[in-house]
Amino acid sequence: MRSTLLDRLMALPALLALVAAAHAAEPTFPVGSRLGLIPPAGLSSPLGFRGFLDRDNNASILMIEMPTAAFAEIEKTMTAAALKKQGVVQEKREAITLKDGKGFLIVGRQEAEGVKFRKYILVAGVPDMTALVTAQIPDTAKDVYPDATMRTAFASLITRATVPIDEQLGLLPYKIDDLAGLRVARVAAPATALLTDGPKDDLEAVEQPHLIVAVQPGSAEQTAQRETLARNFFAALPGFTDVKLTGMEMLRLSGGPVHQIMADAKEAKSGKDVKIVQWVRFGTNASLHIVGIAPTAGWADAFPRFRTVRDGIAPKTADNSR
Repeated sequence: MRSTLLDRLMALPALLALVAAAHAAEPTFPVGSRLGLIPPAGLSSPLGFRGFLDRDNNASILMIEMPTAAFAEIEKTMTAAALKKQGVVQEKREAITLKDGKGFLIVGRQEAEGVKFRKYILVAGVPDMTALVTAQIPDTAKDVYPDATMRTAFASLITRATVPIDEQLGLLPYKIDDLAGLRVARVAAPATALLTDGPKDDLEAVEQPHLIVAVQPGSAEQTAQRETLARNFFAALPGFTDVKLTGMEMLRLSGGPVHQIMADAKEAKSGKDVKIVQWVRFGTNASLHIVGIAPTAGWADAFPRFRTVRDGIAPKTADNSR
């Protein structure tokens, strides 16, 4: 019995090492990205960067999501001669098989501003997109990140079907404190969130209430200028006919000016009656544009919820980055 216990205790460090290695081998997805890989030790993914960085060694991996059709075009045009025109000397080009697809990996060298780099370019056809992954490793760090290590990292490229909503919300420059029973259906670049209450995630579901929150470039200081800007935002809303304004006024919320427009309209495709509210909160160089849409029959329920969400939106600070 003692021997068995002793054997188990002696085997425990090895087991823990295996568990640690398994966890270390899990792919990392930069925040907001559908592309991930197992980065070499020393490279990490800072918030807001679609890839991995080692600032001490000036090394980086950048991952870009492109349309599916881009793969064939890049495969045909990314030749050694074309790369040479961009300052990249190709040394090797090889096919690479990934868990989610396949593509090709180019290894070469480049010099920029007197610094010599090892250059890696991976182009891969993966589900629903083309992945373009590039890496730059200064010659001073080539022993830290040798070719074999980098190739292993590229071969670990993987995709995820979606980016979690909470992660997407983390990229927005504002926070939403109270969803008022609505759910986040989609977050779009650069700073737009679509909220709804119903099974469908698109704006064409006119039987559901929708609230769109976005940051728009442009602001105004004078009341007349604010009204003009708000009217321009409203006039640009697509998908409605027979629009009739039912109210327009300037409000003050949280100590700041907010322009409100309310209207009745018909949804262009279905012809169904809807009501619309638009709020524009004016900032220094940009404005927060909030648009609520709901079927006329459900407006009495939707409008107070829209206001609750509106009142709970605030800019993020260093203390509330989520």
